[in-house]
Amino acid sequence: MPHDETVDVLEAVERQTAALFAQANRLVEALAARVGLDATHFRCLSVLCRQGPMSVRCLAALAGLTDEEATEVVCHLEHDGYAARRREADSHRILVHPDRVAHRARVEPALRELREAWYPLVRRRCDDLGLVAALMAESRRLSDLSMTFRTQPEAFTM
Repeated sequence: MPHDETVDVLEAVERQTAALFAQANRLVEALAARVGLDATHFRCLSVLCRQGPMSVRCLAALAGLTDEEATEVVCHLEHDGYAARRREADSHRILVHPDRVAHRARVEPALRELREAWYPLVRRRCDDLGLVAALMAESRRLSDLSMTFRTQPEAFTM
């Protein structure tokens, strides 16, 4: 493939990826509203449910928030009954624990509804979805480049 054509393809992938992320953000916002949370709280709760108990600092890093923002989110999640802070028995660390019962009762029905609505749209395209999943997994290696840019700034100077 000629260089110009390769660049055009990569730019098309970039445009489509940006559109996919924008659409994913709208979906998260809709799901969050469906369960009575804002999108940031929903994302943090999802991180907690996927990863398990963690410190506020770790949650902040995984959710792309400052420590102060994550602390505020945790306070809201605690107030709404989605999470609780607990001191570990063997140390002085305090971890945020998701309330899985609340998650099952309030969030999972919305996720199930989404899956049920999505299934008829994709059931005949499983091969295509497998290809998309493989492409996405492979493209995650691009995040390694961002670490290179951050850790070796002199490597990219002219």
